[in-house]
Formats: sequence, structure tokens, C-alpha cells
Amino acid sequence: MRKTVASVLVVASATAIALAQDVARPAGWNDATHGSRVAPDYNRLFSMDRVHELRITIAPDRFRAMQEDLRTIIPVMPGMPPGRARGAGPGGLPPGGFDPAAMATLMEASAAACTGKPAAAACTANGVPGQCTELPFGGAGLSCMPETFAAGMRGGGAPSLTTRDPIYVPVTVTHDGRTWTQVAMRYKGNSSLMMSNATGIGKMPFRLHFDRYEDDTPAIRNQRFYGFQELTFSSNLGDDSQLREVLATEVLRDRGVPAPRAAFYRVSVDTGAGPEYWGLYTMIEDPSDGAMLDAQFGDGGGNLYKPDGPGANWSAFNREGFDKKTNETAADFSDVEGAVRALHAPRDDARAWRGALEAKFDVDLFLRWLAVNTAIENWDAYGVMAHNYYLYGDPSSQGVLKWIPWDHNFAFGASPMPPGAVPPAGRGGPPGGLPMFGASTDVLHAKVGPTWPLVQRLMADEVYAARYRVLLGQALGGLFEPAAFERRARELHALIAPSVVGGRGERPTHRTISSPAAFNRALDSPDGLLTRTRTRHDVVRKASNDR
Repeated sequence: MRKTVASVLVVASATAIALAQDVARPAGWNDATHGSRVAPDYNRLFSMDRVHELRITIAPDRFRAMQEDLRTIIPVMPGMPPGRARGAGPGGLPPGGFDPAAMATLMEASAAACTGKPAAAACTANGVPGQCTELPFGGAGLSCMPETFAAGMRGGGAPSLTTRDPIYVPVTVTHDGRTWTQVAMRYKGNSSLMMSNATGIGKMPFRLHFDRYEDDTPAIRNQRFYGFQELTFSSNLGDDSQLREVLATEVLRDRGVPAPRAAFYRVSVDTGAGPEYWGLYTMIEDPSDGAMLDAQFGDGGGNLYKPDGPGANWSAFNREGFDKKTNETAADFSDVEGAVRALHAPRDDARAWRGALEAKFDVDLFLRWLAVNTAIENWDAYGVMAHNYYLYGDPSSQGVLKWIPWDHNFAFGASPMPPGAVPPAGRGGPPGGLPMFGASTDVLHAKVGPTWPLVQRLMADEVYAARYRVLLGQALGGLFEPAAFERRARELHALIAPSVVGGRGERPTHRTISSPAAFNRALDSPDGLLTRTRTRHDVVRKASNDR
């Protein structure tokens, strides 16, 4: 987590004292690779000409603690046993298996439990008590959700599938012959973490923090990983191509939207029985590390927020929904509070309204993101879920808030569940199916409701609506132009194939692809990545031309 000026001075003073007392650094420490005074080495860690390798060593008792902790923070899903042991598939299925028919039945029962009941009414589905909750998927209706799930959805938030963040434990990280000690590691994620745990997939998403334990271990004070303090590792759940996270962020940056860098990593983990291959991960830079803010905005000293929870949909300002990731000790939320207030101000004088909003919020950047996000069919984002974005008060723009997208493993129309897991319309699903498992054909957002005021109010303004249409056309070009996108997708698919399938590929207990065959056909099958993107181009162009 990025430090305030005051905390930096404290750290610098403590570091000077530690050095004066000849506190020895760990064996192999090198200022160029472990120190904090070097620029983040993007060329080394995020080069895309190879699959990188990383090894993590976790003491057996620490690993057991991580697994036990998961069982305490992931609520019981209706009808699904909690916290399966690693490698044990549900219901007698192969490890990591998933029964789509069973999931469809659970969803139907949850919807049926709220038939004829008002929102917030008590209910019981599959033996689990809960509340009738409006799902944030536009027309999905009420569903009986456990209280822990429902709480995060009230006030415009996204459903929280864990009761808190998992615990950190100290681990050792090895990369390219060098070692980093006392690195903090924890599991991460929401739906990906819950689904992996429930189905026994050992390939769990996680994050690393390189100096979290510096107060307890002065020898690692200000430890960095080639200039980076925090990094996250996505397991690419629900993505048979394993390419979506990387391709989405590449398209976003190509189209002028600041987005984290990502690269492919083979991760091996030793929990006491020797190294085991956990699978191919996508390593992603964390905006709260600060390196991205410096690299893409030129200054990392502003306020960074990761909205999630009440108010994260901008329906009203709620401090609880805007988690501060920088300058935490300064309890000043006036920038984001002012932006929300400006959005909801009267629009009698549209020009004055736009001016006041743009003084607080980079509207053009948001519209650019909205256009690209719509074009690439990324449903797990604002407009369907009130999460997966950051806000940054850019000092170079007088603190105007900038939109930073996050988490793209469901881009290009991916689904977190296999076919058959979703009940059809009228049987627990919304009219026309589930739009969150494939972005809406409403690419001009004409039907968006008041749940998503950032989209609704901007699209109601003729100036912003016209600008969005221009940006939507631009989103279809560059790297997302069909021929360019196909070349890039085939290049990356060939690059990662040996790390996913074959003799050096993933084990059945540690993979997030449906099967090796599914990976091999992930680009060109009827529902494959390239097929979906070509279809999406047609949908966007038709909607734009029909207007």
C-alpha cells in the first residue's frame, strides 16, 4: 500500500537507524533488484516475449493456516458444501469439476424462495436462510441470498462472496536465481476465490506484498521486487483461452485508457513436499503499488480509491464504498464526494452542469473506457457490477478523478459458469437469459436504469452521448481491429500453450480451463474468443448504424 509523506519520513528515519545499527540484509540482497530506490523494471517483469517463472515456498503450517482461513471467510452457498479440500471435486466429479445442472437447480430454488415476497424479506433456499435480494443484473428479479452476500449488494454495491480479505502469511519468493524472504502472500478475489475454493481448484488467485512485514523484520525494510511493492496473480478462472486479462488490458491501453500491465507466469509452490506446478497465472500490476500511477500519470501522490460496496455505483456518496488506497491517514474524501454531488446536480443548465462535473471527474476518459469496455463485451464492470475499478485524483490535473479499470478475466463475453449452469428466463433467470454472462446488445446504453447513474446521466446529455458514439467507433480500431486482434491472440495462445497443456502443462487439480481440448479450441470454436469478437464487431456496428 502506498505511503503518505509522513509515513515515508518515518520509514526513512527507521531505515537510517537500522543501517546505523548494522542490521544485516538477507543473503543475496541486491539494491538493484531488492531495493526501493530503483525504477520499476517493467521490461524485465512484464516482457511479453516469453512465459516467466516464479517459485514460492510456504511453510506447511502457514499453508494449513491459509486453507483453514478460507473455510471461515467464504459463506456457505445454498446447497453447496463449504471449503472442499484441495483436489477434491464436488459431488464426486473429477478434481476441479463442476456440475452445471446442479448449479442451475440451486439458482432456480433461490429465485423460487422469493416468489411473491418483497425485497429484504426473510427466506430460506436449499436449507440456508437469507434475504430476498435484487440481483444487479438488470431484470434478474429477487433471489434468496445469504445475509453475507446480500449485505454488499445493498446501496448499489456488488455481491460480496467473502466476509473479509484472506490472511497474509510470510513466504519466500524465487525468481531468476534470486530470492526474496518474508514476503507477504494471501489469496485474493471475489467470485474467482469462492468458485475455486468451492470446487477444489488448487490454482487460486493470490497477491504478494514485499515489505508488509518490515516492522517485524527490519532486515527487509523497503524490500521491493525489481522496484514493485505489490503484485497480483490472476488464475484466469472461466477463461478457456487464458488470454482475456492480458488482451483486454492491451486493448484498453491501445485505445487510450490507462490500465494495469499484465504478463504470463508459470508459478510453482512448495508447501513442504517439494515444488508443485500451480499453473499458468497472469501477473498484474496493482495500481495501489504506485508504480502504475507514476508510469501512466506521471505522479503517484494523489488519492487512489478502490470503490466496492454501498455507493460504489455513484447513486449517492457513501464513504464505506470508497476504500482509500493512498493517503489513508488523511480522512479527506472531498474529491470523490464532490464528483458524486456534481453528477447528481440539476441539469437545467446543461453546459454549467457539464463544467462543474468535469472540474471534479474526467468525463471524457470515463466515456472512452465505457466505449472500449462495451466493445470488448466486458460485463463484470460498472454497469452490471459496482466494482472492478479504481479512481485516481491526478495531481497533474488538479486532482480531477481519473477512471482506472480492473479485473478483465470475463472480458470478450466469458462466463464464470459452463453452459447449463444458468437457468433460462422464467426459471430463476431474467428475461432473455442472463446479460451478465454476455454483454448486452444495448451498446448505446439507451435502456440503462438509475442504478447506474454515471452511465444514465451522461447518456441523457446530448453532448456526452454524441462523444460516446465517436469513441465507440474508435474502440473498434487499433489492436481491436479484427485482423490485428486475431494476430495477437494467436501469437499469445501459441506462447502459453506449453504451460497450459501437454507434458509441462497444468494438472487436473490445478487448472481453470474446462479441459485441454477446450483450451486448444478456445480461439476458433463457435463460442471461441475470435468468433465472439467478430460477432461483437457486427453487433456494435449495427447498433451504431441503426440509431
